[in-house]
Amino acid sequence: MGFLLGAYGKLAAGSRYRSLQARMMRIQSRLRRATRDVANMEKMLDRNMKAELQSLTTGSNATKSMYQGIMQSAVLGGTGEGSVGYMQQKLSEYYSTGSGLTKEEATQYSNAISQATANYNTSVSQMTAWFDSNVAMTKQQIEEKYEMLRDTMLEPLKDEEDSLQLEKDTLESQIQVAKADYEACQKMEQADVKMLTPNYTGGQG
Repeated sequence: MGFLLGAYGKLAAGSRYRSLQARMMRIQSRLRRATRDVANMEKMLDRNMKAELQSLTTGSNATKSMYQGIMQSAVLGGTGEGSVGYMQQKLSEYYSTGSGLTKEEATQYSNAISQATANYNTSVSQMTAWFDSNVAMTKQQIEEKYEMLRDTMLEPLKDEEDSLQLEKDTLESQIQVAKADYEACQKMEQADVKMLTPNYTGGQG
């Protein structure tokens, strides 16, 4: 009886063990693919976010430089009478030759240049602060957008990876149980075979 139980038990346990092993191979393949998909999605999102942030910084710096050049040309440029350039030229002639301007005119020109320079610096500072504020706000919007993309595109992939990992862990436990059952039934079968085998070595009475 033990022989039959062992044989049938070994057959059933072996079949279950092979079935679980086949499932394990499929799960491992799906898990590797899911892990790869998670890594690729993370890389893509990080790469795209960095590219947008870099584009934002580059564009902002270029725009700031352009506006600074326009303001510099408008406030400090020009050579027509009354312009900063005109007054600087007249002051240069006055200081080098002492002619062309009265002392009072030189003082007026010097004060006007100082005031224009101060106005220019104030305008540049205000423009820079405005641009930096807008860049910071846009940067936050970009980061929030990619955080939302991670929730909608990355998290489902991670959930699938976690689910497959849990299934793999469960299968590993089931495989260990099936293997132990198979080995136990095999021992039962072998033990009963020994009991059923006639002893030909015994002496006659």
